[in-house]
Amino acid sequence: MLKIRIIAMGRLTEAYTKEAAAEFVKRMGKAFQVAVIEPKPENLPMNPTDGEIAKALEKEAEKILAEIPARAAVCAMCVEGKQLSSEEFAGYLEKQASAGVSEVCFIIGSSHGMSEKVKQRANLRLSVSKMTFPHELFRVMLLEQIYRAGEIMNGSRYHK
Repeated sequence: MLKIRIIAMGRLTEAYTKEAAAEFVKRMGKAFQVAVIEPKPENLPMNPTDGEIAKALEKEAEKILAEIPARAAVCAMCVEGKQLSSEEFAGYLEKQASAGVSEVCFIIGSSHGMSEKVKQRANLRLSVSKMTFPHELFRVMLLEQIYRAGEIMNGSRYHK
């Protein structure tokens, strides 16, 4: 069974996103073993300078990189990444499993993005849209797409 590790800067705080995220993690139990890691983002002032942001992203990179297993495939979730259809995404996960990869890590940066160090560690830079989404909602969307990929891989009728 393919392991999925989501490393997302910060915790979910809204009840509706916690509930939705938990539901998708529960549903994925048939197809994937899922772990969600929530490193604490760096504190920044209300109007941080570019330098303060860069310094915070480097500290966050250390936390993120420490959570990635050595042999894991890594997907950095970033707006400049490649966009895949749900079927292509399922194919990507299937290809990883077929290649003997035991774990795929998805990285969600903080509200200021993620360090280039993390992006360089990634095997795939993945984008779901050119639009910007709230972090909590985006995590639910990513979980749903991973669940959907598992359903596609299993030939379920969930994906229409």
